[in-house]
Amino acid sequence: MQQGVCLITPPSTFLMCERVFMSLGILKVAAVLEQAGTFVEMLDLSGVQNFEEAARDHAASTKCCFFGLTATTPQLPAASTICRMIREARPDAHVILGGPHVTLVNAAYKWEREHGIDGRAGRAFGKLRETFDVLVAGDGEEAVFQAIRPGAPGLIDADEPNSQLFLNNARLTELPLPARHLVDVESYKYNIEGTRALSMIAQLGCPFECGFCGGRNSPFLRSRPYAP
Repeated sequence: MQQGVCLITPPSTFLMCERVFMSLGILKVAAVLEQAGTFVEMLDLSGVQNFEEAARDHAASTKCCFFGLTATTPQLPAASTICRMIREARPDAHVILGGPHVTLVNAAYKWEREHGIDGRAGRAFGKLRETFDVLVAGDGEEAVFQAIRPGAPGLIDADEPNSQLFLNNARLTELPLPARHLVDVESYKYNIEGTRALSMIAQLGCPFECGFCGGRNSPFLRSRPYAP
């Protein structure tokens, strides 16, 4: 069987229009995999009404045995449904979850453990472990290669500044640009003063520490040094 990777963007049903900004994080992961010679498929379910059926049908027809999903917190219900559809069609599949939600849950879970707390983050993390085969917290560009190895651990934590998997801005500039050719770019409608435009990643993280933001506990979402 072809050891390819199918990457999936779940729908964002809470948005009025889902085809404005394409998900660049998972397209960066796709670009790195392609650069390494790995076969990659992209299943972009943004704005797809019958995404459950689409996910099940694609899983049944593809030769890929690894499925990698990204998800924000509002996207998690759809991501969990897609995972279930994949498992129904392909019991042999390995399903990986990365993205902001698992990163934030993992960061909060680590904080709870450090403070001896048995709280919501630990329960949420446990539910993710029950649902998905491998969780990738933090940067996925390097971590994905560990996630698709035989016997991959249940958690690959790339949200640690001392980890070789943790990117800095210098490393970001060395990586290939997002693999936009894997999605239907023409279906995305983003305009600036009437001129068609696309979003881009110009730096990693945010320099602020707003009290309402869970990202303040995650190095992945904080500002990072430029030099290695």
